[in-house]
Amino acid sequence: MMKSFLSLVLLLILATCLMTGCGSDGKSDIEPVETISTGVNQEFTITRQFDLNSGFIWRETYDEKMLELLKNTIDTEKRDDTQIILLQVFRFKALKKGKTEITLVNRRETLEGPIIARQEVISVHIK
Repeated sequence: MMKSFLSLVLLLILATCLMTGCGSDGKSDIEPVETISTGVNQEFTITRQFDLNSGFIWRETYDEKMLELLKNTIDTEKRDDTQIILLQVFRFKALKKGKTEITLVNRRETLEGPIIARQEVISVHIK
């Protein structure tokens, strides 16, 4: 039951990513909340908590010349022996040396357009 639920959520994430587009120029005017240092051909993950009941989900934009999104999955974490937290996990691979940014937007689609709850920028330095 839980596997089919998570599969459905993952399918929703992938469909919305395809609809909104995953490319960008890699630059933002927002101050980074996190800095990641990595090397060429190395992989790294970014994890964000979300509430499926709210309808908000994280969507990513990044420079596809600098980074490759290997996987966007849903995971769970158990806290306090009773509470289950949903996590959205983005796994990236660095493609070439330089600096770039990943923008994560926690948003929900509505008939009037998207509602953005939160936006974060992650700075990535590739050696």
